[in-house]
Amino acid sequence: MKVELPVHDTIINTFNIYGSITSIISNKEQCWPWMYNNFIQIRYVYDWNVYFFDHHHLLIDNCPWLDHHVIPKYFIESKWNSIVELIIDSLNSGNYLYLFVDRYHISAAKEFYKKSPCIHEIFIYGYNIETRELLVADNLQNGKYIQTVCTFEEIELGYNAVDTDNNFYLDVHLLSLKEENKYNINISQIAQSLNNYLDSTCSMDVSFKERTLFGQKAILFSVENVADQKIDIRAFHLFWEHKHLMFSRINYLIQHNVLSEGQCLLDSYRSIRDKFESLRNLALKYNITKENKLLTKIHSHIVEGLSEEKQILMEVKDRLYL
Repeated sequence: MKVELPVHDTIINTFNIYGSITSIISNKEQCWPWMYNNFIQIRYVYDWNVYFFDHHHLLIDNCPWLDHHVIPKYFIESKWNSIVELIIDSLNSGNYLYLFVDRYHISAAKEFYKKSPCIHEIFIYGYNIETRELLVADNLQNGKYIQTVCTFEEIELGYNAVDTDNNFYLDVHLLSLKEENKYNINISQIAQSLNNYLDSTCSMDVSFKERTLFGQKAILFSVENVADQKIDIRAFHLFWEHKHLMFSRINYLIQHNVLSEGQCLLDSYRSIRDKFESLRNLALKYNITKENKLLTKIHSHIVEGLSEEKQILMEVKDRLYL
């Protein structure tokens, strides 16, 4: 017996949460207004030394096409003999799963398998009883989000190895599709988010207490904060996804007649998107060569690119039909 819940191409996938959510909903044409209303502001969290899209931690609960249920570990232990039993029952009921495992036990995580502990999310969308394998997805290929398989034993060992009193890492999340007939583009939300991004203004969030940098200032900080002579490629992939999605957003606003005379802005923003793709490649090259001249080049290109972007996006904001 086997079950495989549908997954589709990801829209963004720097982190598992983005890849997993968008692989569930990306075949829905209605998802685009939600994507374009959000994913504009960028956050850098000092204590974690990581860059995110704004409200990263609220995405599952705020995606209009997902039902989200959290199962605590104590309840799992009282109702199922193993985590794999819960996984199979959940998939049989049409629920995807999102949980934390120790990559030390996950053979597809070649960087960590049998080498060093690494607690990380994994997304599960199917199983095969005959091969005793689960269909999973995660950023397992040098940070690239991929779909692959894990054995029942690997997931069992990986989940049980998460030894912490923090329930955040012990809870199992069930995700299932729900119907949302209409979700509209929110022009005022987009305009305000553009303001916050360009001005590097703090986003209001009653549940987030960590010290944070926002917007373009956060992106500038990425090169100033090179630790141990290595650039975090996840950050540069996130920056490129931000530009790629912004380009697509501008095109959507033009096509839906809520951005006046936008074609020249779209053409101009294409160069920003392409520049940040090149920056990601330069960052990869720098991590291999450690040539200081590359770091200087990356810094100057970021400063130049953000200055150009600010001019374009200010004009986009001014031309929106609010």
